[in-house]
Amino acid sequence: MHGRIALSLIAVAGLFMSGCNSGVPGFCHVSDDARVAVGNADPSQYSDVMKQHIQEMKDSADSLSGDQGKLAEKVVREFTKASKAKAQSLEFTDQFNKFVKDSNNFDHKYCNETEAPDF
Repeated sequence: MHGRIALSLIAVAGLFMSGCNSGVPGFCHVSDDARVAVGNADPSQYSDVMKQHIQEMKDSADSLSGDQGKLAEKVVREFTKASKAKAQSLEFTDQFNKFVKDSNNFDHKYCNETEAPDF
């Protein structure tokens, strides 16, 4: 009986882990850190703050392939375009919103970590 329970728990844990990709969470955290940094910055500092995160996001996106890599590269392009726009302008708002939308899309597709039940 105890062996079946242990085997069942291992199988459930295996299902949770099968959705994880060791390379993906890095990009998830990098893009989240960039978004939080911009959100915590004064608008006059947006461009400088964003430029501090662009290379790290590019490097992390470059480590991905397939659909994950394509979407990560799109997120980086949008973030980079927003960093070049004047803060608080319509162009900045549009580009940053595109970054947030696609970053959220990436997170929902590849970053959500399932937590084990709390018994």
